[in-house]
Amino acid sequence: MGNTNGKKFGFTGLFPIKSVEDTLPLRQYLRSMDEHPYGSPLSSVDIIHMARFVIIDNLAYQGIPAKRDELKSRYLLFICDFDGGSLDVLIRKLISDMGKTVDDIWKHCVGYPGQQSRDRMTAYFEDCQLTTTLLLADRPDDEVAAILRALMYKRRFTDFVESCQRKRPHNLKAAFLQLWQSMENQPTPPAGSL
Repeated sequence: MGNTNGKKFGFTGLFPIKSVEDTLPLRQYLRSMDEHPYGSPLSSVDIIHMARFVIIDNLAYQGIPAKRDELKSRYLLFICDFDGGSLDVLIRKLISDMGKTVDDIWKHCVGYPGQQSRDRMTAYFEDCQLTTTLLLADRPDDEVAAILRALMYKRRFTDFVESCQRKRPHNLKAAFLQLWQSMENQPTPPAGSL
């Protein structure tokens, strides 16, 4: 199984941060991403199901009799589940859909090559990648667009059921068919909107 489950690919990467001085601006930048209309610039990447950033400053001390472990660097942990069979698919979409934001995040990390060469950037992500031994996915064969469409249907149907609670059943079938037709003609919601 490894990094894939059905049509989904799971990426986990540990990127060493250049210096202690780079940690604070990186942390501030990651926090500022909440100001994006859908909560994060990652939501504009229409193949991403889930993504997380974490800055690892140090390892937790487990107490006596354990020894205190020290890291040689601070790390940016990036975890991402996305549609596609390879890391190159993710890199291509990050560059095309997030643009400068990619540089603004990873410029604080050791060895980041920039976006000029997709091959070098893919190799960089591969070098920092940890093998995922068990990728769990609730719907491994469904792409983001299909899940967004299903969520839209669920919301609209729930609203329909609530609106019909006190109505007479004689027009219920016609109302349901009208609802169904309107959903069929509606475009898939954009990534991050639900």
